[in-house]
This record gives sequence, C-alpha cells and structure tokens, in this order.
Amino acid sequence: MSNSALQASGRSGFPGTLSIPAILTGILGLLTLFVLMIDFWPYLGNGQATQALFSPDETDFDQILFHYSTLPRLAMAFLCGAGLALAGAAIQTVLRNPLASPTTLGVGAGVEFALTLFVLLAPASLAMFQEAFALAGGLIALAAVYLIAANRGNATLWLILAGMIVNLLLQSGSQIILLFNEQYLQSIFMWGAGDLAQNGWEDTQFVWPRVLMGMIAILALSRPLDLLALGDDTASSLGAKVTVLRLLILGLAVFITASVISAAGMIGFVGLAIPAALRIAGLSRSRDLMIYSVFTGGFALVVIDFLVRQFNEFGGDPLPTGAATALFGAPFIIFMLRKARIMPGSQSDDQHSDQQIVSKTALSIALSVSLVIGVVFSLFVSLDGNGFVVLGWQDSSLDILIGRSERTFAAMICGAALAVSGTLIQRVGRNPLASPEITGVSSATALAMIMALAIFGFGQRAELMVIGAAGGIASLLVLLALCRKFTHAPHYMLLNGLAMTAILGAIVRIVLTRGGTQTSMLMSWLAGTTYFTNMNEVMIVAGVTGVLLVVAIALRRPLELASLGTDQSVSLGLGISGFQFAMMLLAAILAASATLLVGPLSFVGLMAPHLARVAGYRLAGGHLLGAVLIGVNVMMVAEWLARNMIYPAQLPTGLIAALIGTSYFLILAIRKR
Repeated sequence: MSNSALQASGRSGFPGTLSIPAILTGILGLLTLFVLMIDFWPYLGNGQATQALFSPDETDFDQILFHYSTLPRLAMAFLCGAGLALAGAAIQTVLRNPLASPTTLGVGAGVEFALTLFVLLAPASLAMFQEAFALAGGLIALAAVYLIAANRGNATLWLILAGMIVNLLLQSGSQIILLFNEQYLQSIFMWGAGDLAQNGWEDTQFVWPRVLMGMIAILALSRPLDLLALGDDTASSLGAKVTVLRLLILGLAVFITASVISAAGMIGFVGLAIPAALRIAGLSRSRDLMIYSVFTGGFALVVIDFLVRQFNEFGGDPLPTGAATALFGAPFIIFMLRKARIMPGSQSDDQHSDQQIVSKTALSIALSVSLVIGVVFSLFVSLDGNGFVVLGWQDSSLDILIGRSERTFAAMICGAALAVSGTLIQRVGRNPLASPEITGVSSATALAMIMALAIFGFGQRAELMVIGAAGGIASLLVLLALCRKFTHAPHYMLLNGLAMTAILGAIVRIVLTRGGTQTSMLMSWLAGTTYFTNMNEVMIVAGVTGVLLVVAIALRRPLELASLGTDQSVSLGLGISGFQFAMMLLAAILAASATLLVGPLSFVGLMAPHLARVAGYRLAGGHLLGAVLIGVNVMMVAEWLARNMIYPAQLPTGLIAALIGTSYFLILAIRKR
C-alpha cells in the first residue's frame, strides 16, 4: 500500500472501507429516511401519498395538516440544520477555533436581539428591512466578540469568554424588551427558544434560496479556506488576502445564520457540534467539511425535531426545538474537550497576568468612601424624570425609605455573597476566570428553584433556598468530576462550566415555555431583580453570608495552600479533596442564597474577585474582603441605576450588573498586551 493510501486509511480509521464521516452521515441519513417513512406511512398504505404531497384534499383535515404543517416542518428542520452547520464549519475554519460557532460567538444572540427589537418597535412599513436588521445585529455581535478577544494569547479561551460576555449582555437586553411588552411575551419567547412549527410554506420559501446561495458561495471559497486554515502568515505568503477573505466568509456565515434565525428562532449548538464532530472524525479539507456539514447538520436536526414532536404529543405546551438541540449539543462540548484535547496542557499567562491596573490602597479607600456615600445617596436621592429629588425625614417618606432600604441592602448582600462565592471558586479551582455564573452554579441553582416552584409547587422561601443550594452543589460536583484529570489546565473548568451552563439554560427555557401565567414573573426574576425582596429575607441572607465569610476568612491559610496546586497542597499536609469539596459547598450555598433573593446575577461573582486580585489583594483573607467591598459597591450602584435610569419604569438589577461587568472586561481586553 502506498504512503498516500496509508495516510488516507489512517484518517478514516477504517482501512479500505468507508470513512467515519461517511458512516456518521449515512447513519443520520437512514434515521432521516426512517422519520420520513413514519410521517408518510398513513398515506402510503392507501395510495394517497402523491395527493397529500402535492395537492391535498381540502376536505381531509389530516392531509391539510400533513401538507401545510408536517412537510414544511421537515423541510425547515433540514434547511436550518444544514445552514447552521455550514456556518459553524466556515467560522471554525476561518478562526482556526474548534469551539467557534454562531452560538458561542454571540452571532445568534445578536440576531435574536435585533429581531426582537425590530418586531416590537419598528413600524409595519419597515418590514422589508427586517432581514437587513437581523444581519446587522449578527455582524455587530461578532465584531464585538472579535475585538474583545483580539491579540489574546489563548485564542480558544478568550473567543469563547468574549462570546459569553456578548451573549449574556444581548440576552439580558432581549429579556428587558420582552418584560416591557408582556402581550408578546409567550409567542416571542417561544420563537426565541427555537420553534420549527409551521403553518405553511412561506418560511421554507424564505430560507432555502438563502441557504443555497450561502452554501454555493462558501463552497466556491473552499480553496482560500484551506489556505486560511494554515495560518495568517502562511496564507499571506501564498498570495491570499487574509483580511478580505476572513471578512467575506464570516459575513456569509452570519448571513446564513441571520436567515435561519429570522425564520425559526435560535437553534443552538448545531453549528458547533456537527462540524467539530466531523473534524474529530478525520475531515480536514474545507470542501469536504462544508459538504458533509450540510447533510449531516440537516439530517441531525430532522431527527432531533422528530423526537421533539413525539414528546409534544404527550400534551401540554410544545417543547422548543432550539432548546432541545442544546440538550444534545452542549454535552458534545464536554466530550470534545476530553477527546480532542484542545486546551493547553499548562496554565496560560492569564493565570498570572496580575498587572495592577489600580492601586490597592487607593481602591480600598475609594471603595470604603463610596460605600458610605452610596448608601446615603441610594436611600435619599432619586430621579423623577425632571432631575434629582432628595427625600426628607418626614413621616410620609417612611414607607418609601423602607422599600428603598430593602432593595438596596438586598443588592449589597447579594453582591457580597457572590463575591465570596466567586473568590472561593477561583482560588480552590486555581482559575481566575471561574465564577458561580460561569461554572454553572447560578444556573443550576436557578433551575432547581424554578422547577420546585413551577412544577412541584414549593412556595416557601426556606424550601426554595435548600433546593437551590442542592442544585448548585450537584452542579459543582459534576464539574469537579469532569475536571478531576485536568487540574493542570485551569481553563478546562471554564469551558466545561460554560457547557453545563448551556445545558441548564436550555432546560430553563423548556420549563419557562411550560410555565403558563408564571412565565412573566419567572423571567423578571431570572433577569435579576430586587423587586420581590423583603427585609426579613435580606437579614437571613445577610446572616448566612456573614457567617460563611467569617468561616472562609478563618480558613485563609488552607485557602493559600489550595491555591498552590494539588501536589504542593498534599505535600504540605492539606487534604485537598475534602477541603476543595468543603469550599465548593460554601460557594454553592452563597450562590443559592443570592439567587433566591434577587435571581441569577451575571458577572458579579466573576468581576469582584478578579478585580480584587489585579488590584493587589493577593493573600486569601485580603482577597475575600477586597472582593466583598467591590461586589457590594457594584450591586449598590447597579440597583440605584436600575431603579432610576428610565423612571418611572424600572430595569432589572441584573441587566445593569451585566453592563458594568461587560465594561470591565472590555477594559481588560484593551489593556492586555
């Protein structure tokens, strides 16, 4: 056998037989054929298949339903799967990043946000510009991600982290828009979750020419794609115009994604899982990867949607296909991280890039002063639409002061709880980019509480806190089990946590689509609001946070040892496994307490300990106290802004906290050399 034949057989994994990608696509194709046979079977037996397919009997309800609902749904499933898989393959090739996709890079969230804004606010006369608006949203989101992650030493990590930042920000924006337009809430929320249900052929006729044009254009650029896959320097030396090609191909990928989401909503993880699986299976040439991605993605989504349809037949509200794809696709990220070994084998410079961007002493003084002034300002100063209004000590103002104090102190206590939780997770996990919201703790806590409330009817806050803490602890145990063999790669925990967050977020979407009249309240809580708090609950959470903070400070010396790594900790006498579990348990309880009070907040548990570390709080005790000061101040400011920015309407505090966190990481990205 020649060397080329040996190489070809090695890539396929089956010498002299079909390649693994061909087998994978063939299996999915057979499953798709099986789906078609089941859907066509009632009409094949009585000879009405042709009639039902092309000219249904208008007096036969089953034929009408088949022709105008089932058939276009099958077509849409294939087109959406093919288009998103093709877009994901193009993005992964251009960026040379196996975790890049329309989902992870914020493109889908950008399109969804733009379309939500357009549908609710644009006049009917501008309907012809809807697609252009969606395309602009996707391009702007991708540009933001690319700018945040530019010039980072670890492209895989920072592209995904930047995508997470943009995703959270845009999803928060979409939630806010929906909360102010509750009459559209259920239908738009279902569409945003990825709904393939059809009542005609209009969406199919809209999508297929766009997917076809995008496919032809990308296939025509398969040779330049192969050059880009070699690296920018190599491609430039071979005559390729790297910047122009990258922008063109990314633009085509965003165009396909925008077309699909415009018609069917957000279908997650097809664009990530399919091309990544094909690469692992041995495909390397761009042309082959694109062609296989089209058919494999189309077949896969048809099969997944068939399973969703069978589930929907059990009754109740329909299950969104987009959320279901996340349940299949997100676990694939975890599998890929273990098998493809894409993460660095040692810590990157991000672990030790503690460039001191502010003075530790100056920050401590500023935070202490701002805390005192901020509390007074938050309680007594507000906006009424015409300017600042100062509240006096009159008896008539007592109720207002009580309400403001409840909300202000609730936000501050949650900031402290999440700051301590994030600090513990970062130090024990030796990962400065870990936090309750990124590692899945906040999502698991929120999911456990939502299921307890919406499905099982638990209503007592104490019960919900215990259930939420149990969910957070379970999430952390799963994450630690996944990462137990990769303690030398701290960013491995981050990406596994993102995958778990996606899985849990998909389940939350599914539960919310079946939440009925509770959906509006739950969405408001998920956005992070202090509106539902009372002083008794604030004091309970404050007590829990205070006690656990004292415990954490008392354990500062073991925390220092744990930060040195497993080998050094064990050699110095620390039982690292038991201590790690205990600290993660404390972190989960703190995250559950904060989540119960105001909902799952984004970025506070990540930003507060991260900023404290780069400000010079290196020892464990100082790190904890510095993070608490930062978290309390950030949440105090976020709560006042949420209460006053668009008076008399009020924004969820979580959105403002996300804006503050996004700004912080933008500053980090700009300052990084």
